[in-house]
Amino acid sequence: MQNSRHILRVVLLLLSVIPLAMYGQNSSLNTFSPYTFYGIGDFATQGPGYIRSMGGAGVGLRNSLKINYMNPASYSIMRQKTFLFNVEMEGVNTYSKTSAAKTSHNSINVRDLSLAFPLTRGIGIGFSMTPYSSVGYRVDMDETDPTFLANNMNVIYNYVGEGNIVQSKLGLGVQVTKRLSLGADLIYYHGRLTNFFNTTISSILSTETFNSVEGTARKQISKVASNFGLQYDILLNEKRILTFGATYQPGVNLRPNTTRVIYSTNIGSGAIVDSVGKENFYLPHMYTVGLSFQTMRFGMSVDYSSQLWNQAHNTDDLLNSIEFKNSQFFKIGFQYTPNPGDARHALNRWSYRLGFRFNDYYMRINEHNIYDKAITAGVGIPLRSAFMGTSAVNIGVEFGWRGRTEDGMIGTRQFRMVQEKYFKISVGLSLFGEDDWFKRFKYQ
Repeated sequence: MQNSRHILRVVLLLLSVIPLAMYGQNSSLNTFSPYTFYGIGDFATQGPGYIRSMGGAGVGLRNSLKINYMNPASYSIMRQKTFLFNVEMEGVNTYSKTSAAKTSHNSINVRDLSLAFPLTRGIGIGFSMTPYSSVGYRVDMDETDPTFLANNMNVIYNYVGEGNIVQSKLGLGVQVTKRLSLGADLIYYHGRLTNFFNTTISSILSTETFNSVEGTARKQISKVASNFGLQYDILLNEKRILTFGATYQPGVNLRPNTTRVIYSTNIGSGAIVDSVGKENFYLPHMYTVGLSFQTMRFGMSVDYSSQLWNQAHNTDDLLNSIEFKNSQFFKIGFQYTPNPGDARHALNRWSYRLGFRFNDYYMRINEHNIYDKAITAGVGIPLRSAFMGTSAVNIGVEFGWRGRTEDGMIGTRQFRMVQEKYFKISVGLSLFGEDDWFKRFKYQ
């Protein structure tokens, strides 16, 4: 056991360092989208890399050799004397355009950190730290209200936003019967979102600047929530498994601690408004159901999720035509491994993955629904030649698009809709399993 204790110390050291690196990303621009202007930004696709390569469908997946933190009930299948550890990186390229302009943005960050191990037969525990949502935008706007133009005033608005919310989970899974497993997660949301604006009013007829106003709003989030899951094996034998999975995440008020400062750089000096206090922002109830079918060589998963934003009591921004709406997700994915036990041909032991996902954005913007669609693919490369070796490198890619280019008016103000295309690539390392963690070594 001396060797396993040494390795465990190494993993615990990683756990103390990598979360700090992920938390430090809250001050960086990890996403780039004007759709993150409102709310708490874009929600990250959940699941470890091998599941995201299958469209993100995995609430019904049960595998004793892989971590699945999407459903805490999956931890109950962990084999005794097993320890799984997973870490991933992800790079994102985003291309945005309106009818008048184009832009692009690149980023790369730690994507996931997770581990799982059994407490006893039929009871497992898991921990994960993953991105939950991200804010990142830089927007410039010219005022088109005829009232300002008639008074020879030129008004320019500049908006900048950045930050992330990280989701940390501690989950427990229990096998109640041979076919039924239940689980629960304790979730901790933490992070910081920053929004900055600058308004400059100048004369159209001269270089004179009448007034310039700047403001910053910082939201610090620290909130505990929960998640519950079940998995039931509808079909279970040595050749095939069909599993039904479901999760329910109760709604929660994030109650961000908000600091706002607004000040003028021309008229007077110092802060105009300086306020600190709790605000309300509700995450809605979320339901997910799914089916997973597995054989030795083939796997297929289908998930459906619903987020009830209409019941979350968040305030719509009717002045800017922003409305919260219920959001739905549909995901489907496939995996094929030609011959997991082929000791001579490495490519036959690789797992090949393909998937598709679709969801409608949780806001209606300018009376338009925003749809997000993505095609995913990936490969799992085992690092051992032995049958069912658990250590592997998982590589995944994703190509997606959402929104559309369209111009219109909100009262006297002009708006331009944005179309986005994005490409993601992730590389993950799944370590240990039953490799050499709990072997007793002898020396001659």
